[in-house]
This record gives sequence, structure tokens and C-alpha cells, in this order.
Amino acid sequence: MKTRINHIDLLIWSATLLVLGNCTSETKSIDTFDNYIDWGIYRGDNKGNQYSELDQINLENVQQLAIAWEYHHGNPAPPSMYSNPIVIDGLLYFTAPNLDVIAINAKNGEEIWRFVAADHSISGEETSGRNRGVAYWADHNGDRIFSFVKNKIYALDAKTGKQITSFGDKGYIDLNYDLPVDPSTAAVEMTTPGIVYEDHLIVAGRVSEGYNSTPGDVRSYNANTGALEWIFHTVPLPDEEGYETWNFEDGETYGGANPWGGFTLDRERGWVFFATGSPAPDFIYGGTRKGANLFGNCVVALDAQTGKKIWHYQNIHHDIFDYDNPPAPILCRLTIEGQPKEVVVQFTKMGLTFVLDMETGEPVFHTPEVPVPQTTIPEEESWATQPIPEKPPPLVRTHITENDLTDISPEAHAYALEQFRKYTSGPLYTPADETGVITTPGHQGGNEWGGGAFNPNTNMIFVNANEAPTINRLVKFFDSGNEEVPALRGATVYNQNCSGCHGIARQGLAPAIPALTNILLDSTAIRTTIVNGRGLMPAFPQLDDQSIEDLLAFLELSTDVFENMSSQGKVKYSSDAPFFNDHEGFPAIKPPWGSLNAINLASGTLEWKVPLGEHLELSKRGIHQTGSKNFGGPIATAGGLLFIAATPDEKIRAFDQKDGRLLWEHQLPAAAYATPSTYMIDGVQYVVVVCGGGGKLNTPLGDAVVAFALKSN
Repeated sequence: MKTRINHIDLLIWSATLLVLGNCTSETKSIDTFDNYIDWGIYRGDNKGNQYSELDQINLENVQQLAIAWEYHHGNPAPPSMYSNPIVIDGLLYFTAPNLDVIAINAKNGEEIWRFVAADHSISGEETSGRNRGVAYWADHNGDRIFSFVKNKIYALDAKTGKQITSFGDKGYIDLNYDLPVDPSTAAVEMTTPGIVYEDHLIVAGRVSEGYNSTPGDVRSYNANTGALEWIFHTVPLPDEEGYETWNFEDGETYGGANPWGGFTLDRERGWVFFATGSPAPDFIYGGTRKGANLFGNCVVALDAQTGKKIWHYQNIHHDIFDYDNPPAPILCRLTIEGQPKEVVVQFTKMGLTFVLDMETGEPVFHTPEVPVPQTTIPEEESWATQPIPEKPPPLVRTHITENDLTDISPEAHAYALEQFRKYTSGPLYTPADETGVITTPGHQGGNEWGGGAFNPNTNMIFVNANEAPTINRLVKFFDSGNEEVPALRGATVYNQNCSGCHGIARQGLAPAIPALTNILLDSTAIRTTIVNGRGLMPAFPQLDDQSIEDLLAFLELSTDVFENMSSQGKVKYSSDAPFFNDHEGFPAIKPPWGSLNAINLASGTLEWKVPLGEHLELSKRGIHQTGSKNFGGPIATAGGLLFIAATPDEKIRAFDQKDGRLLWEHQLPAAAYATPSTYMIDGVQYVVVVCGGGGKLNTPLGDAVVAFALKSN
């Protein structure tokens, strides 16, 4: 018989919850679903554990899994479906790439209702973007689903999908307001659902990452009325804590430091936790925002009632690497030698794992401030040291040499070696320069927004990681806003807002970010895309009509004409950061390029690592176990299993938690760059995942939601 801590208590608790789930809404609240059974909250529960106590599907029978039902929403579109579905009272809720919210019967996949985001958009606005799910809340007035459509939050009746028009000032909350900036220039996009504590809906969002960004402040709204309750400024205002850690310059706009990965919550303490990204401009240059830059790159605990800060821990000072904290912190309750220990686990793009004491925010394992390489750019001031935990070990390589270069073929190795010798390479936190620095794991490396799965019965946490080295290069330009030539003014607009993604020569970043050297859209379509965003691209409402006209004039020029331009003004830098790939586009380092990892949080040891994903082109040549970039996280179950999709080979897999052995895999209708969910209805356990394709890996698009159950069911 399997032994699990408090297993009997959990079964009694889950049975009680099933009874409560059949009660009226007067006795039900969001806390009803904060458990290891229902999957009624994004990432499974408020702690972000991505764990289920269900064990009907287990090590012995997982190979009997088969498709139970398959639903198609009918609109395969970029960027993808990233939604982690939640299940409430037999309905499964998820978001489509056009930001529709769809409720389907969780037992058979039949569509029940659909909230069409486009019906509620501003005229001419495209409703597509990255969105990872919805949030649920209930009080005596009924059950509601919170829908996040770019900068707007809607409250929907959970049973019918009808908009609750009494919510917010205009029937919704507009997140471009209630910030310390002009709302007409603000650009906020909700990519990850908010979290609910009592009647507080706590939210943040994605903001642009260039020179004219919006602050990534955290806000709480009343879940019933939509009224603003409190705000925490992640870019501090005068007289606020952290203001002294910035060297604010006149004429510059400061933003970013946004927790785009969402939130976790400790209900007993009443604390909400989040982790911020870099301040903006954030892509490998920060010369206009010198200083440590609190509260950028911080893990933060706030009082969920008031927004008052409890503690913070900064894991990068003055980020000039685009090393955001992608997932929300994971709250873990360990058992060490029979004694409880509560910790906060923060995964990072660097592949480092920070384990912090939940009460104080102090590192559990020794984490010294380590001297790091310094910048050679006169206008920049890099930070002298960075905190690097001694345990757990890095999940990825943090420095490469010639011995690390790819060996999948002689041609690939020769090409990689030639490229490697053109550039500088250094240890973690080596700053970019004007020649180019090969850095690893790169800005799509380490752990991404999918987070990790924690098994509270074993102290084990499981996480997938990427190795995607980049060539970081800074390109000098002049901030010539008063230039008489429109194209020169447009060049400044481009360098401040666009080059970080599309490249200094407008070459794009394959496979997902297009080049801008041969644009097929007409000027009207380009303007609409700039103002509203499109697919992976954020909106830029901060650009006025003249700036857009100047940008269009610049885009009409050939790149060689631009390279020969000269101007005067304040020296700034834009970035050029292509991936360090071989001649075929595969990473120019030895595999694995993606992995699944198991960490013992009690000891801080890495228990096992296995490759995650394959490249079909290489498999056909007999090159296996390479791993691949992966987006979307794992879930763990009491059945001893790990389920994860996330890979471009369009598969979902099940692994053994003990040793990482692959036990089962299934070909999906499209790649699933999303975290699965699991739940039980009428005695049947299901595992479900959304399959949208597209995404940063630009694989074929899909529109499916696929649920699996045992064949016997």
C-alpha cells in the first residue's frame, strides 16, 4: 500500500469539498477550491504547486491512457493557447488565442458557452494575444469568472458566460487607468490571470520593454464592484522605499518591473507573493536607469488586504540581461526530520533556484554575493556582485567553452566553432558589448513561465528548463528627437521600442518574430498593429501619431541606408540578440537543449535530469534525446506521475517521479505550450491540455482541447 502524508485526511477533506461543490453559491467561495483535488485555480491551487492528490491514473496503469474527448474551438490563430484550464462544478474554463473565454462540459467536451472578446473590444482593435487562463470567485451574489482581455478585466456569470455589467466603471476594469502615468500612453496587457483573496482581485500584467514602458505596478480591485483598493508601485515613487536605488534622469520614462507570471497566495497568513521582471528598458542595457533598481527582479510578499510590503528579496541587481523572474513563486510546505518548514521557491531564466524562508524572505541555502564581470560600455554601470545560491545547483549550463559546442554533425560543429571564435564568451552575468558576447542560458533559457510541480509528500519539486544561448550585442544610437528628417526621428523610435525583438537590422528573430525588411502590410494595417499589438507583439499606445509616421518613414528605408546615417544627441543603446545556433538553426551547443529536472528541496540536491522533447528532423537522422526548447509546465500527481507537454514535437508525456523514466507519450493534434490540468468527475480522473501550436517556436497552429482517461473508464 502506498504511504502518503495525511492521505486519509486529504481524502476526507476532498469528500467534504465534493459535498460543498453541490451546495448553493451562498456557502461556496474561492477557498472551496483551494485544494489538491479540484484544479479550480490556475496552476492547481493558490500555492502554485501544480500537484494533485488524485491517483486513479498511476505508475501501473498509465499506459492505458487514451483520449476521452476532444474539443475544437474553431479558431486556430497565433500566438497560441497557453491556458491552464480550471474546473468548477463540472465546467472546464479556458481561453482561446483570440481571448475568448470558453466553458465546456468537463466530462464530454461539449461547449456550454463562449464569451466573445471581440464583441467587447474597441472598434478596430484586434483581440488576440497571450493568455494563460481565468480566475474564479463566488459570494452570496453568485459565481463569476474573471476574464482578462488585454488591458480589460470582465466579470462573467460562471454558469452562463453573460457579462456582469455592474462590475467596473464601464462594465469592466481598464488597467491603463489607476497608474501614476497618463492612461492614454499606458500599455498593460493581462497575460496571466489574477488571484483572489477573500474579495480582493489582485492583478498585474505585461508591459512593453523599451524606453517608453509602463510601470508594472500590482493592484487590488474589489472582486464584487471592480473598485480600486490598493496599489503597490514596483517602480517606486518619491518618498517610497526603493526610490533611492534608482538614478532617475529628467526626460526618461521608467517602467517594467512587472510580475507578468502572476501570483501565489498563503491564505493562512493573508500574504500574496509575486516575482518581478526587469525594469525597462530591459533588454541588455540599463544605462538610463543606473542603480540596483528595486523592485525589479524581486520576489515580494505583500499583505493581501492592504498591499503593504512584508518582505522582498532581489535576485538580480540592475538587470541588463533580460533575466526576468518568469513564474510566480511556488509556496512549499516541507517536512524535514519530522518538522515542518515553509519555503518560497523561485525559478529563474538563469537556471538558478532560489529557496527562501516563507516568513522572512531570507535564503535557506547559503547564497553569497559573487563578483561578476563588468561592462565595457562607458554609459552603463553594471552591478559588481550578484547573489548565486550554492544549492540547488544550476539546472543549465551558465558558461560555455569550445568543449561545449555542438557535436550532432561535423558541419554543425565547424560552423559553431567559427561563430564562437568571433565573439566573447564569459560566465553568468557577463554584460553585452558592441562586438557581441555569447551568453548562456540566454533570454529564453532556464525556467520559463510554466513554473514547477511540487509533491508535498516527498519534498520533491520538478521543473523543465531550456538552454538557448544568445549573442548579446549593443548598438549605439543617438536620441535625436528634434531631428528635422522624419526617417531619422523614426530610427530613434525604432531603436527605443522595436529593435530588442526585431533586431537592429530589422532581421527578426526566427522562428517566431518576423523580419521587417519586406513588410507586406499596408500603412493602415501597420498603424493598427503598432497601436493594438498583434500575436506576440505588445501594443504601443504611448506612440503618438507623429512618432508612428516617423517610424513608417524609417521602415521604408533599406537597412544599408540606415547604417550610413549619422546624427547627434544623447548616446543610448539598442540591442541585437540572435540565438547562438548552428547552420540549420539548432542550438550551437551539445544537447540536451531542454530538460526535465527533479530537486529535493530538503537537501538542495538535483536528484535527476532527463532530456525533454526531440527534434523530428534529427530523429530521422538517428539523433535522439536532444531535448528541445519547451514552454508550459509540468504537473505531479499522487499516482507517482509527472505530466508535461510543452515541446515542439507535439507530444504529451508521463514520467516517473522517482527517476525520470518515460512511461507514456501521446501525439497531440498540435503542440501544447501550456500546463496540463487534472480532475475527477463521476469517479473518472482526467488529464487535459490545450493544444494551440504557434508560440515562440512557431509550430503549426491548432485549436484543440484534449482530455485523457484510462481506457477502462
